[in-house]
Amino acid sequence: GHLVIAKTFLGLEEGGITMEVVTHFATALAVIVFLRKRIAGILIAVYAKMHPGAPTDEATARDFRLFLYVILGSVPAAAVGLLIRDRVEGLFEDVTTTAVMLIVTGVFVFLTGKFGKPFTSLGPGRAIVVGIAQAFAIMPGISRSGFTVGAGLASGVERREAFEFSLLLSLPAILGASALEFAGGRLGGNPVVILAAAIPAFVGGYFAINLLFKTVIHHKFHAFAYYLIPLGIALLVGSSLL
Repeated sequence: GHLVIAKTFLGLEEGGITMEVVTHFATALAVIVFLRKRIAGILIAVYAKMHPGAPTDEATARDFRLFLYVILGSVPAAAVGLLIRDRVEGLFEDVTTTAVMLIVTGVFVFLTGKFGKPFTSLGPGRAIVVGIAQAFAIMPGISRSGFTVGAGLASGVERREAFEFSLLLSLPAILGASALEFAGGRLGGNPVVILAAAIPAFVGGYFAINLLFKTVIHHKFHAFAYYLIPLGIALLVGSSLL
């Protein structure tokens, strides 16, 4: 959504598919750094499952279940991305669609953040619900984090768990999309320019994750709506004046 705004009103160019992949990959690295302990626990749990003689405990079992939930929750976004990606790409030139989706995201974030009552742990059904919410993020203006965290809260998942699952769910989506572009030979460009984009994306992504964590944990998740809804309305008005 913000990319569409920059292109429309500031006259900026996207910089090609390489820049998009690089910046997303950098934010994925920020997620890995932020959740390094949780991810390490998941890797240990997967190793233990593959080696029956390895020691296990309740924490290991919990982390392996989380691993399975990430796989399960990734299916909807993968299916949508593979089936209709080419049809959706044109919407990134449509300012009106982006504005409407920003407002939709704002309303969804407000309702789920304000009225969601977390009371239980993640399960297969809730993992699929959050995964379906992530699939909607293929649309410009739909916040992936906003929809996945909101879906977790709305389905009753405890706040910290909803936050962590949202971040973990981003990794297969981002890394998978990056791998597809790399395999398709669509990447290239000046390494210096790429690095200049990757470093701010990593740093900014890490601070954004911290901000999201604090808002979710302290029951302030709905506050993002006060930015998204006015932004969407302003974009609608501004695009009509162009």
